[in-house]
Amino acid sequence: MNKKYLIIGFILLTSIFNEAFSQKWIVKDSILVFPQGFSSWLKRNNGGIDSAAPGNGNANGQIGNIGTNQGVDLYDFNKDGLPDLTFQLFPSNNATREYLKGIFIQNKNGQYVLDTNYVIKAKGDMWLGGYGDFNGDGLNDYHYLIQNYHGADSNRKLSPEMINDNWPDKVFINNGKSFDTLTLDANSLNVESTYVADIDKDGADEIIATDRGPNYVNVYKYDKINKNFFRINTDLSDTWGKRFDHWVSRYPLFNVANTNNQNEFATIIFDNSNSKDIGEPDWQPYNFKTFTYATYNFNTKKLETISLNRDSILIPVKYSKLDADDYYRLNIHEKITAYKMDIDKNGEEEIVVGGFYVNNYYKLNFNRTTYGWKVLGLNGKDLTTQFFKDSGIDRGTGLFSHGLDIDETAEGIEMIPGNWGLDPKNYVDGSPTLGYYYKVVNGKFEKTVIRDIKLESGKKLDSTYFKEMNLIKYPNFKKNTNALLMYDFNNIKRASIIYQVSCADAPKPIFDKTQYSICGTDSTTVKLTNYSKSDSTIWYVNNKVKATNTDQLVFKTNDTFYVTRIDTNGCTKTTDAIKLLKFSTPTTPTNNLISSASIGNVWFKDGTAITDTTQKIKLSDPSKVGSYTVKTTQNGCVSALSSPYYFLVTDVINLSAGEFIKLAPNPFVNQLNFDFVVKGYQRLNIEVYDLATGTRVAIKQNLTAGMPITLGQLSAGTYIIKVSSNDNKIVQQFKMVKL
Repeated sequence: MNKKYLIIGFILLTSIFNEAFSQKWIVKDSILVFPQGFSSWLKRNNGGIDSAAPGNGNANGQIGNIGTNQGVDLYDFNKDGLPDLTFQLFPSNNATREYLKGIFIQNKNGQYVLDTNYVIKAKGDMWLGGYGDFNGDGLNDYHYLIQNYHGADSNRKLSPEMINDNWPDKVFINNGKSFDTLTLDANSLNVESTYVADIDKDGADEIIATDRGPNYVNVYKYDKINKNFFRINTDLSDTWGKRFDHWVSRYPLFNVANTNNQNEFATIIFDNSNSKDIGEPDWQPYNFKTFTYATYNFNTKKLETISLNRDSILIPVKYSKLDADDYYRLNIHEKITAYKMDIDKNGEEEIVVGGFYVNNYYKLNFNRTTYGWKVLGLNGKDLTTQFFKDSGIDRGTGLFSHGLDIDETAEGIEMIPGNWGLDPKNYVDGSPTLGYYYKVVNGKFEKTVIRDIKLESGKKLDSTYFKEMNLIKYPNFKKNTNALLMYDFNNIKRASIIYQVSCADAPKPIFDKTQYSICGTDSTTVKLTNYSKSDSTIWYVNNKVKATNTDQLVFKTNDTFYVTRIDTNGCTKTTDAIKLLKFSTPTTPTNNLISSASIGNVWFKDGTAITDTTQKIKLSDPSKVGSYTVKTTQNGCVSALSSPYYFLVTDVINLSAGEFIKLAPNPFVNQLNFDFVVKGYQRLNIEVYDLATGTRVAIKQNLTAGMPITLGQLSAGTYIIKVSSNDNKIVQQFKMVKL
């Protein structure tokens, strides 16, 4: 029973740390700057409508606010290395359909300042578009397309160019001071989606565009002399026209991320059905059963297609928020909303799409929409339920979903809805109004909620900050970090940037030691050197939590340990596992100027360490006189100091030039070496006296030079050794120590 509680306690502790110290999110607030007198400028430039009008021009915003719509771009317009922002600006003149887009130039402080010299002004809903250098002069130009001009507006005849229910697509050529405006294609006015690339590789960008057919795909190039656009690559339209019947396949859209460049592109095409389906009439806008994923290579001029099955889905009333169940089909938008990836890493790619589901009951004179995700297999299968819960239904997805690597701790890209903080009634089964995204966990998308957010100043924010925020992705916002731009349709002054704090450069915990061992009954303290009081720590010893929120721990036994540190940004870093070893203290070495330890010796003379580390110390001259001790180090453990050994240098008596008598060594153990040079004498005698008692204890006679003298029978002590000749003309004394 106790073991069970311990396991539960450990799991609970880990869960608490993961929840409380998740990687934090930072909001850079108040990023848009409007020039002084902007209200009067706006009134002069949009047909007389001023900021006293509702913020979004349609009576939905607060009076005095600056609103926007779907026309938001992120691009380095002035080529200074900093991305700039483009916003459609409200209020606008609804009577004349005059709309404005403003370019906000990023400054060194990270704010975006509206440049009123470069204003994109035309008629119609300026939702989608893009930048490029169309005339090759090194300056960035802009184009936008009007593909969603509908409703009562389609009956207005305010311009002779307004045919086919569309305003003409506009291009804004940068003249270095402002924009020159011209029409992209005044003849067909049938552009649905575009992207920009230098197809012919001449240094000037072309606009690659799709339409409703029969041409499907065209490439528009700028004529510098006539200052207009003309079509090139006519064989491209022929290729697509032969492959697809525009009465069956609705039209292609450049909506697959990371596939469109100067060499190739990819589209998704709506395939209409020839037969009635679940009681619906034929040839209605959303009456299609499949998509076609098509790729085209400009170099090989090869067109390849894959059929993507997109099943109808029965959405219960709880999802539709209406009074009946209904059948829906997913609609893919003209903007980039599709992402190709291998979700479960099985070697087969899927296409993940965020968008809106539309029912087909037009005969009932009403239609319904809901929002969510689809996973379309390149094997022709609808794989949504395999990778998303609740059939992928998610009200927050909105028109424009996004794919971006926003979570540093997750592998691959995350799927991000187009809206955060919508009214709770638009969610199902208590879905959060906080910011959230989907990351791949064990091969499936799992919703992750953003809970820990604060301003760059450190002020905490709650979920109300996300209320009705729309999103676009902001790649490479800063080092190691992608971000999201958040903005309010009804008040773009609320625009801000949110990003997850990067932990890529956060250091691991660092210990104050490089060696980890314990000797005998000792203990050792391991301490973190890069710890602050605001950090949280977990010390694991032998894979179990030993201590938390401390910078040090004491060890007394063999252990394996590591430390996890969570800093104030929620960055979690863990040290490598370290094995701490315990060793016995070495035995104190015996000392007779030869240590009993064969390795690790350190010798001391008169208490001071010397450089000699050999087992046997070498002594020879009078400067070495002193008390010698030794200790040994084994496995980092140090023994106690040995008993002292007092060394007296060999006594030498010089009689005259070239004449001497010498005894060695001093001290001695069992044997003395006797050497002499004395003129007229070949043999000498010695007598040994105990210094303490004066008693003679040994006598050796007729000794020749170089003879060894064995005195092993003597006890340890101090002796006087008398050296003499037989005629007693030579008499000398030596003080010697026996060990």
